[in-house]
Amino acid sequence: MRYAIILVTILATAIPPARAQDAAARIKAAQYALGMIRGPQRIDAINTIEYWGTGTAGRPAAKVTYHVSLSYFTPAMRVDVTREPGGRQIQVVSGTFAWDESVPGAGFIPGTTARPVPVAVKDRLLQLWSTPHGALKAAERAASNAQVANENGVTVITFPMMAPVNGITMKVTINASNHVEKVETRAENGAVTETTYTDYKDLGEIQTDVLFPSHITQKQGGAQVLDLTISKADPNNPYVVFPVPENVVKNQNR
Repeated sequence: MRYAIILVTILATAIPPARAQDAAARIKAAQYALGMIRGPQRIDAINTIEYWGTGTAGRPAAKVTYHVSLSYFTPAMRVDVTREPGGRQIQVVSGTFAWDESVPGAGFIPGTTARPVPVAVKDRLLQLWSTPHGALKAAERAASNAQVANENGVTVITFPMMAPVNGITMKVTINASNHVEKVETRAENGAVTETTYTDYKDLGEIQTDVLFPSHITQKQGGAQVLDLTISKADPNNPYVVFPVPENVVKNQNR
């Protein structure tokens, strides 16, 4: 009898809960649908992405042109926005460092400025993991902490984010086509950001099977702050770099 109890205990710890297994299956199905699973090893091979678009941003809304480059591996992200009116703003995060650039690569080019913004690290990393491919990667890393449910006929996967964006709960909505339709993040203070992705297409100059949303909208606290039409995307691991300027490192290590 004692051996039977031990065997049951081993099996209970070795076999993950059914809901965790369901979440893993839905995550994998969505990764396949977006073209993330690639190569003979059939693994997630999307590490870097660039995309370009136009639309409106902010409150009140201003016309913008948008260029984002990101690395899930580092992780790092550069958001280069030109507003009409308002000029150009370049926000960067890389690992545990965040800064604003006067031009891309500022801090390494004479006459340019890289301004440290250490308080923005968490928010900017959250932008990275809230992209469709990033949300699926974050859900996969949550492992057994990811819970799957059906809400109004669509699948939602909910999980706590890991450090350094801990304290945030992410909910990913996956539609009938297995595309990431919405990513909602909720902070401990109740602040909610909701990003919606629609009209997935192959937007690369070289056609592949990797899909990217051609329309992105975002709400913060229920108010719309972003409405973008994406004209081009390169999700096939473009070469992007995010070196951290020396003054940014020194500022944060004080």
